[in-house]
Amino acid sequence: MITKHKSMRMNIRILLIGLGVMSGIFSSCGQTSEMDSLYNDGPYIFFENGHTVARWIEDNQVKADTLETGEPLKLNATVSASFDPAFLKTDYSFQPERQDAFTGVSHFVAVSYIHGQYGMLKKLLQVHRVIDEGGNWIYGTGHLVIVGDVVDRGDEVTEILWMIHKLEQQAEKVKGKVHYLLGNHEIMVLKGDLRYIHKKYRYTSAGLKMSYQDIFSVNSYLGRWLRSKPVAISINKTIFAHAGFSEQYLQLGLTNKELNKTFREQIFDEPEDSVLANPMLNILYNDLGPVWYRGYFAEDFTEDRARAILQKLGKKNIVVGHTSFSGVVTRYRHKIIGVDSSIKFGKTGELLLYEKSAFTGVC
Repeated sequence: MITKHKSMRMNIRILLIGLGVMSGIFSSCGQTSEMDSLYNDGPYIFFENGHTVARWIEDNQVKADTLETGEPLKLNATVSASFDPAFLKTDYSFQPERQDAFTGVSHFVAVSYIHGQYGMLKKLLQVHRVIDEGGNWIYGTGHLVIVGDVVDRGDEVTEILWMIHKLEQQAEKVKGKVHYLLGNHEIMVLKGDLRYIHKKYRYTSAGLKMSYQDIFSVNSYLGRWLRSKPVAISINKTIFAHAGFSEQYLQLGLTNKELNKTFREQIFDEPEDSVLANPMLNILYNDLGPVWYRGYFAEDFTEDRARAILQKLGKKNIVVGHTSFSGVVTRYRHKIIGVDSSIKFGKTGELLLYEKSAFTGVC
């Protein structure tokens, strides 16, 4: 099954790369000719010919620094609201998480569909005491689940990525956990479908002289980090995925571990034609798969179907994003919970909270 949005991807990718590289947005000195005001972006870190090179945009200027072992990246604080060089992993390798099921978790929060709204996400996490005013982890042994779609649409994507990168390390130190599940938009970026990126990142692509997809390639720090992330996890009796688990997907009989490994090894960096030609990968990658499915909120979906899916999964609740509402929504006595609260508009948002063995949606 080839869906309409996927058959268009290759042409769209070619068009957007052309817009970024050929339009002359940046002059040879690295300044923008079309930006209305100064802007900053980055840093982005690349592995090139045995060297580790950081590049960023500072007041419309492209800057770079070759990183030496033991020496921190020297970056003006105005470039990024969230980047902290102290949290860069010096071995530059990211092993996929070994664990995909967590038990005995007393409290967690879940959020999705952030789409570059760093300010809104930071405010929500501060209000509910997940982070402090300085953006540092204060949620103790709790878990934060980001149910996909951090990238695209908004203009503070890089800030969110570096914030998550720091928080997951801070949480680990106190036996907490940050789970960043990949959504359809993360996978679109990894595979070169760039139709939803904010214009700011077209300027960045032109300045760095590479496509946005290549900025997140396997030869980049953030690219390797993203590729280590899962598509699905479970906490206690709740299972999480960006879009959900259809009956057709369940017929494949995959465990979460197998699902996450399949995306990493057979989808992220493989040609789309070969993915679509494989019947199993086609289901994972299309509208019946865990990053695109919207069936739970369709008019013909029933509680009996929800109960049967949960029985097959061996869980009591499914938490998803992907389908937008004005707040956190539940169906069938919390069997299905949707956490896409339209944060992408930057006006309001909600978190799903679990504590004292109960779920709560909070503004």
